[in-house]
Amino acid sequence: MIFITRKEHFSCSHKLENPNLKLNENKEIFGKCNNFHGHNYNLEVTLEGEVNPKSGYVMDLKILKEIIHTEILNKIDHQYLNELEMFKDIIPTTENMTMVFWKILKDKIKGEGNSVKLYSIKLYETEKNYVEFRGE
Repeated sequence: MIFITRKEHFSCSHKLENPNLKLNENKEIFGKCNNFHGHNYNLEVTLEGEVNPKSGYVMDLKILKEIIHTEILNKIDHQYLNELEMFKDIIPTTENMTMVFWKILKDKIKGEGNSVKLYSIKLYETEKNYVEFRGE
């Protein structure tokens, strides 16, 4: 198997809060993140597969870029995550964001006559903090 990765960048804002908790509980759990704020995220989508002998690709990265933009980035870049349908009833933490992105992308990834599948999603919230998700 070989792994390929596409890296993308987007910016968005959110507020971390659990609507089932009182204000003071949210402040205690989320601290400063309970306030409206934003991040400049880096997203890495990694696929696992075999090289297609016809193309030499696991998947054409231009196609993967189009999928990521169409399915995720065009919907979240410069948006307030708490108001988006994809995060309805979900606290938009970096952990939850990676799981939502996984669900969106897992059935969109298809190879050309070869075995290719979504391997992992890494989401960098800051230069020092990131989450990696490898499926359910």
